[in-house]
Amino acid sequence: MVSFSKLNLGKYTPYPQSQYTLSNPFIQVFFMKNIRHSLFFGILLFLVSCQSDAPKSEISKTDQTKPTTFAHFYVRFLQSEKQVKATASFTQGMTKESSKPLKMENGVFFHNGNMNEKGIKNIGTRYSYDYEGVFSDKYIFRFKAPLKGKMNHEVKMNPITNYSFEGKISKSKGMKVTWEGSPLNENESLVFLINNHSFEIKGKTESNALLIPAKHLEKLKLGTAKIYLVRKQTQVTTIPNFTSTSEMEFYTHETTVTIAP
Repeated sequence: MVSFSKLNLGKYTPYPQSQYTLSNPFIQVFFMKNIRHSLFFGILLFLVSCQSDAPKSEISKTDQTKPTTFAHFYVRFLQSEKQVKATASFTQGMTKESSKPLKMENGVFFHNGNMNEKGIKNIGTRYSYDYEGVFSDKYIFRFKAPLKGKMNHEVKMNPITNYSFEGKISKSKGMKVTWEGSPLNENESLVFLINNHSFEIKGKTESNALLIPAKHLEKLKLGTAKIYLVRKQTQVTTIPNFTSTSEMEFYTHETTVTIAP
């Protein structure tokens, strides 16, 4: 058993206070070096984090050495029949004019259904899908594109749930139509189909109403006529090495009107 009373630990002599306080020049140099090192590594970590968050230039611009995929999407909704028709086709090339038909790996899916694939001479592969169901304000095409991998292309359609005419439909005075839905955008138009006659009014409109000049009605025959409207929309989207054109058409229900002089 060791007895601490017999151990000669020597006499404890503390260092002078000036040797381990900030007033000591050696301690000041030590602290300054550590502060500089901390600041340096802090700034370095900040720059690295900023660089990792910044978009990469090679994926934010089209690679001019590789071909671009050009896609065309079409969606039509028939209000009375509650029918949806969709088609899709693709080409690939350095320019749209020189692009060649492209068949998508694993096909194309539309609204959770596998689109039918058909080869058309001088056109290439066309994908189509038809079904009956309620209207949806957005439809999604899913496919795997070259250079891009798996893609979801969303198509949004603006409906006309109902419409009416204010006063008479006059060949000499024109007519006013009002619909339930949003005003026409710049990339939209409204097609009027009256018996065998049709004309198109392009957006943009300030409201969900249009005054139709008499010049569009002068060829109509007097009396009863069947009419329905088609709201058309075209949307072009471009991302690196991929350009899509989407066309949407909403066909309203048919109604009976009277054409006055």
